[in-house]
Amino acid sequence: MKILLDVGISPRLRSALSEALDGAVVESAILRNWRTLRNGELLQQAQQHEFTTLVTADKRLAQEQAPLPIAVVAVDDNRLSVLRAVVSRIASAIRETPGVPPDRCDFSRRAWIMTDRLASSDITE
Repeated sequence: MKILLDVGISPRLRSALSEALDGAVVESAILRNWRTLRNGELLQQAQQHEFTTLVTADKRLAQEQAPLPIAVVAVDDNRLSVLRAVVSRIASAIRETPGVPPDRCDFSRRAWIMTDRLASSDITE
């Protein structure tokens, strides 16, 4: 399992998400200098570098880029404090997205969108 954080997701989430995924590789598009890539180009680079899942705050990405070459988990809020508070839920969503090769996958099931907003009482810093 190899996870890529989109440019809208703080690279500071990498270690917490990696820990929640039992040491999985978690990298950032920002730290790879992929800031200027458009969504389609980013997904192609991610696939070429063998990422299995993209975590993004862009909920339209999955619809605009179908069929998806890798799984996409879209989060509803990209504030680091919120993401850290729900890192276990993000990890669960990553585990539930298909990790099979694209040629054997139903692309309609490759996107998991976390749309339920968190109450501020759920967030601890």
